[in-house]
Amino acid sequence: MYFFTDPAQGKKPRYGDDPKRDELKTKAQVVAFVKKCVEDGAAVIKSKGDAGMATTIDAGGSRLYRVDELAYGLVEHSGEHYGQLVVYYRANGLVPPESRKK
Repeated sequence: MYFFTDPAQGKKPRYGDDPKRDELKTKAQVVAFVKKCVEDGAAVIKSKGDAGMATTIDAGGSRLYRVDELAYGLVEHSGEHYGQLVVYYRANGLVPPESRKK
C-alpha cells in the first residue's frame, strides 16, 4: 500500500506493507488506515503535478514504471477487489452498498 512513501523526503510509513493483526484490531482502525493510505497517495500525486506523473520509478519487477501508469494500475486493481466484494455480497443474499436504494 505504501508505493507512495518517499524516503528521499525522510518520511517513513506508519505501518509496514502488511500490517500485523494486532496493529489493526477494530473495523474503525482498518477504515482509518485505508482512508489515510488513500489520502497519503492523493497528496503525493498532487505534489508531483503533471510533469512529475510522467517520471519513472522502480516499483519492483522487471521494468521501470511511470508514476501515472502505476497509479492507474492501483486504481484498476482496487476496482477488481470491489467487484469481488459485490459477488461476495450477492452470494450471501446481501445488496452491495452502492446498489442500495437511497
